[in-house]
Amino acid sequence: MRVNKFYKLLISAYCLSSFSEGIILPIYAIFVQKVGGDILEASGAMALFLLVEGIFTMLVHRFHWSKKHRRLMLIGGWIIWVLGIFLYFFISNIVTLLITQVFTAIGNAVADPVFDAELAENTDRGHEEFEYGFFEGAKSILDGVAALLGGVIVAIFGFKVLIIVMVSTATVSLGLIIIYAHKKKTPWLAKFI
Repeated sequence: MRVNKFYKLLISAYCLSSFSEGIILPIYAIFVQKVGGDILEASGAMALFLLVEGIFTMLVHRFHWSKKHRRLMLIGGWIIWVLGIFLYFFISNIVTLLITQVFTAIGNAVADPVFDAELAENTDRGHEEFEYGFFEGAKSILDGVAALLGGVIVAIFGFKVLIIVMVSTATVSLGLIIIYAHKKKTPWLAKFI
């Protein structure tokens, strides 16, 4: 079964972004411990991330956005999220960890709902179950690979190399989102590409 190119671009971008975050999640508490935190601060940082993401998602997406603005939000949210991932390089204590969590959560809050809308719009009629099944399956497989790979990378090379992998995959993911918006003939984007 053929899947359209827009759907492929979107799921590729999302799977890479999921991989970028998933590579640190199983060892997140160890990372927090390395910057001077304990188990309560690790759970508090994750709780902050989820609360900020939830609140911002509801605030930002209570309005109806046009397709033009939706794609702008998709790229803008992805950029904020990539910058949040990049901030992992500068985490040296709990305060910088919390700032990074807030930044990354805001990026997700802006981008994720519009991503879902774009994905739904690009799902082929009559093949929705297959395409969503493929998306969910690919995401789970990559999350599993990321979980294992994150531990291996840290065990051999340390957290700095892990963060380089996170930033690299996040950046490629952003590139795919920009390619998607460009191929969708997003007028304002033509000025920059």
